[in-house]
Amino acid sequence: MKTLFHSVFAVALFILAGCSATYQATPEEVAALDQMVRDQRFEIQATWAQPMASQSLNSIANAGLLPQGSTASRIDISGSRGYFRMVGDSVKADLPYFGERRMGGTYNPQQTGVKFEGIPKEYSLEPATKGTGYIIKFNVNQGTEAYQVVAQLYANRTARIAMSSSHRTNIWYQGTLAPYGEKE
Repeated sequence: MKTLFHSVFAVALFILAGCSATYQATPEEVAALDQMVRDQRFEIQATWAQPMASQSLNSIANAGLLPQGSTASRIDISGSRGYFRMVGDSVKADLPYFGERRMGGTYNPQQTGVKFEGIPKEYSLEPATKGTGYIIKFNVNQGTEAYQVVAQLYANRTARIAMSSSHRTNIWYQGTLAPYGEKE
């Protein structure tokens, strides 16, 4: 009985130790992230959208209208070419949106996603409190809609964006981070 207890304890300890392992960025990854942030030239290609799950999104998911492998609260958008970009003091985004419009105003069926371009207001940049990375916060307006954006950039070339809108429910995006080079 004692041997069984020790075996179970050892396995539990091993699993617990494995779960607590964290990613350690290499010095090269940290330097590359620092350079992108310093140059203010990077792009996040969105691969996942995480809208606030609501009854209407659950209904869409239950009807089978979301991409394969997606749920109402986590939608695969890797084929959408959605992006968030920072070049110098300007930001630009073209991201698909899943959620509910909460405020009236004009509705343009040609522009249903999150789209904005401009110079951010109340911009702040700070190091991440955990791990290696940065947190960028700013506000930006596009027409009558105002966005509050929090972007978390990590040395392993991943990023997370939290988007709050004056007209829609909140949404989060995850994606890959890369230096931005002019293609146009």
